[in-house]
Amino acid sequence: MENDPLDILTPQGYLSRIQANPGLDVVMNLFRIPRAFAVSGFGDWNVGQHSFCAAFLALYWARHRGYPLETRDRLMVLGLTHDLHESATGDILPGLKVPALRERLDDVQRRFLNGLGVAQAAGLEGDLKLLDRVAFLYEIRQAAWRDNEQRRRLADFFQLQKTQLLEFAAGQGFDTVEAFLREIGLEKLEDK
Repeated sequence: MENDPLDILTPQGYLSRIQANPGLDVVMNLFRIPRAFAVSGFGDWNVGQHSFCAAFLALYWARHRGYPLETRDRLMVLGLTHDLHESATGDILPGLKVPALRERLDDVQRRFLNGLGVAQAAGLEGDLKLLDRVAFLYEIRQAAWRDNEQRRRLADFFQLQKTQLLEFAAGQGFDTVEAFLREIGLEKLEDK
């Protein structure tokens, strides 16, 4: 990767070097990177907060699903590290992640995880993606609005993301996600 023209300079050094041994600065940088949703003017979440939320949701999801402690702990680690690549790339809206970019981001993520000795999701990919989406739903609910029109748009966006979350869950065979959302008080925007 040393001669890779896509090797970018990050605040911590060249990507090829920090992927092999990501220091604490790489992880802490996640708290300086705004979420794309926040950049759009809703809220002020950063990637570190989102990752922490996904990890914490793993506690509730594991209890809801009756997972053993080992699976719960694994999901928590995966939640904490699922966007580690964004320490170097920033948060990129899902709609902009064309296949070639997605492949490159996955490679950066894999290298970061390998550098930290964290194994890939191995059977928990669906759970992790679900937790990522639930964390985003929570982020939307936490967003501020200035007026009723903005609140209405936010409520519509919340409902769209919830619908997509439930469709994803159905495709993964997770049939109790609506009950899970009720358990954690995340049924609708007005719950906050």
